[in-house]
Amino acid sequence: MRGSVVATVAGAVLLAAAPRCPAAGAEARGKLTTAESPTVAVLAPMNPRRLFVLDTMFPAAQAAKTYVLDGSTGAIEGMFNQAYWPNFGISPDGTELYAVDTYWEKHTRGRRSDYIVVRDARTLDVREDVPLPNGRQIIVSKKNNFDITPDGRYGLTYNLAPETAVTITDLRARRTVGEVAIPGCALIFAQAPHRFSSLCADGAVLTASFDDDGAFTTQRATRVFDAVNDPAFEHSGWDKPHRTLYLVTYHGRVIPVDLDGEKAVPGTPWWLASEQERAEGWLPGGWQVSHVHSATRRLYVLMHQGHYWTEKSSGTEVWEFDAADGRRLQRIRLPEPAQSISVSQDDAPLLYAITDSARILAFRLDTGALLYRTEPVGFTPQLLTVWGN
Repeated sequence: MRGSVVATVAGAVLLAAAPRCPAAGAEARGKLTTAESPTVAVLAPMNPRRLFVLDTMFPAAQAAKTYVLDGSTGAIEGMFNQAYWPNFGISPDGTELYAVDTYWEKHTRGRRSDYIVVRDARTLDVREDVPLPNGRQIIVSKKNNFDITPDGRYGLTYNLAPETAVTITDLRARRTVGEVAIPGCALIFAQAPHRFSSLCADGAVLTASFDDDGAFTTQRATRVFDAVNDPAFEHSGWDKPHRTLYLVTYHGRVIPVDLDGEKAVPGTPWWLASEQERAEGWLPGGWQVSHVHSATRRLYVLMHQGHYWTEKSSGTEVWEFDAADGRRLQRIRLPEPAQSISVSQDDAPLLYAITDSARILAFRLDTGALLYRTEPVGFTPQLLTVWGN
């Protein structure tokens, strides 16, 4: 990786220099001439350019891991192991990392245990394993199968046991306080200290409000999107600070959904592509297909030329929009197809992309110019996480 420096981080991968072979004379005296002096690096405090890359390890899904990169340069700063189809999140204050993991006592069989693994964000040391007593839904990793309330108190984990539900974990007390039933719905968009929303199979958006003891109420906004004829991407643009979800659909519409209250309020849809561009086959596609820069309310979407049901096809361009009015501001052509994107939340944001060759690309958004391209990161890097959104 160009300019890459792998840091040695406690709880991560420790790169120690191999001991030198003693000289013949030293060996005869029975002692080494040079003593080892290992050091342990500590990450700088959290910043908007720190990039977390979740490698789901498709060849060996029990061995997933998350890489920590300096998003300004692409250098690897650390790494920690995760487990089978994990999830990941960052505390709002940037001091803790949360890994949602599942383990079996005999590697792939035996007693199963599910945890929210709490790590120190600077050392990557494990602070605590918080049990999830009812387990979690194990499915290919998606960012919004786990979310954290804006005040940082509660971790919300998607589950299926036997109905769809969200487990509420008090991250301060390190204990689970209850579950919210969300029948027929999935995903978690935590917009308030005691509230989150989920997308439903019938095109509704369910919003749940809960208290500190786990008691809850729910309200549904019906027919927000057409789940049969124009489904919405799971990784639609989520502007958490402004409590607005920009549902991106398979046909290329954007449906703004206001999640500020106890019931979702959909806004007026708009198209990503013009009528001529839609005729040319321009559609959204990929895995982590869109992201929002909250301060400017800019929406970024991976686009490709295809047809209906090519929604998993990697993108060849990233389109930038003013999310308030749907105006396209620029098109960034990718040097190779990409499956996932994310945007740093600082005042001079960078666009990050995971390519089909497992490389990380970074672009300056003021010019659209490529800043760097790394060597492959892991085996199957799939999700990007930045601090702040």
